[in-house]
Amino acid sequence: MNLSSMGNETVEIIITDDKGHATIAAVPAGISAGKYEAKTITAREAIAEIERVRGTITGKDWDQKTLDEHLVSLGIAGNSTLAISVTFWKSQLTEEPKYAKFPILLLLMFEGGKHGNESLTIQEFTIQESLLSEAIVDFKLMRKHLKENNISTTVGVEGAFSPAGFGNDDALRIIKELFTGKKISLDVAGSFENENINFDKLMAENNIGSIEDPYDEEAWAKWEEFYNKYKEKILIIGDDLTATNTQRINKALNPRVISGVIIKPNQNGTISGTMEAVRTARENDLKVVFSHRGEDTDDDWLVDLALTAQADYVKFGGMERGERIAKYNRLLELGMK
Repeated sequence: MNLSSMGNETVEIIITDDKGHATIAAVPAGISAGKYEAKTITAREAIAEIERVRGTITGKDWDQKTLDEHLVSLGIAGNSTLAISVTFWKSQLTEEPKYAKFPILLLLMFEGGKHGNESLTIQEFTIQESLLSEAIVDFKLMRKHLKENNISTTVGVEGAFSPAGFGNDDALRIIKELFTGKKISLDVAGSFENENINFDKLMAENNIGSIEDPYDEEAWAKWEEFYNKYKEKILIIGDDLTATNTQRINKALNPRVISGVIIKPNQNGTISGTMEAVRTARENDLKVVFSHRGEDTDDDWLVDLALTAQADYVKFGGMERGERIAKYNRLLELGMK
């Protein structure tokens, strides 16, 4: 058992190999969860499920794919399967890995909607950062700016700023003033009750690099219209729409309505299923964006998984909460400049 960043119980698993080496991993949960995500149950229920199927797993020689196929065949919940799957995957990292490529960081500056003050109806305002060192400086710069201008702010659930009374235009204005030339990536979280956004005006007035979930996960006609209109201007990313699910990704390709896809392992339920979604994305020239969750933990395995998958972008939140800092610290350990 582990506690998430929201103080709720989540699942933590310990696997011990035949040499006595123990591996521990914990899984996150989503606040803004789409309906096509893997089914989850309470942490206590998941632990009871894991105990019930434990005898079918322990004492056997598994590879990742075979283990994951077995887990899926058991019909247990996604947070039960992922806890076992990711701990096994983590146990295979026997040496400190070395990665040749680091992704672009989508550094979270402001958050609203279900993640912060609801006067900000756009859920995430991020800026694209190629260097971790620059991201650290930029986040400090934003903190300093808000303090010097007496802008009172809470901390959103993913570690960014969420000033009371701020509207979307306020957040965008400050980002433009402080970070001239840097691309802005937005998560509109279209499956929730958002005000109508004038996307033409938004893109004309701001240096927008990507927009995630502009519409609900069932609004296929709107997605297609949006993609055809803006595909040459920005990266159009599916999250709730695609749910780290190969079938949903394929549906979003016929007709094509996305140019990028969010990858969240707990949407899928296994490491193998997650990597299959990545392969499908790669085969269809989609940008791959690995993402944390609203309820996360101090565990940093997601960083290594994202780098193993050679993610194009990663979302690890802001720099005001420890469970987000854990991911950035892992990037530092791995040598990201």
